[in-house]
Amino acid sequence: MSNVVTEPDSAEVTVEVPVGAAQQARGVITRTLAVWGLTHLTKAAVMVGHELVANALRHGMPPAALRLRRREGAVLIEVGDASPALPRITDIDNETSTSGRGMFIVSRLARSWGVRPLPTGKVVWAELV
Repeated sequence: MSNVVTEPDSAEVTVEVPVGAAQQARGVITRTLAVWGLTHLTKAAVMVGHELVANALRHGMPPAALRLRRREGAVLIEVGDASPALPRITDIDNETSTSGRGMFIVSRLARSWGVRPLPTGKVVWAELV
């Protein structure tokens, strides 16, 4: 996954994300946004993309795929997996919990987010501007 090369005129990048590779998605996002000239979105995009990938690998079913789409100054981050289970924002029951905040983070950083059910699973997406 680390050898993804993005052309400046390319409007889309898709990579398969193997189990255990959520951290590598950060590098793909950072490099792609740099090539696209969208570095101002990098911090939020890395956080959102990592959360979506981590959720797909933790709660979904393989294969998982990360797709980045450029849209006039915005980026759409999509992560698909083979599970029909939908993500949800959960209530955190204590202040020291180290998990369960992923979709809350996504909802705060993205302009919008949602889920597209598919016959073979789902795609969770978030748009950042």
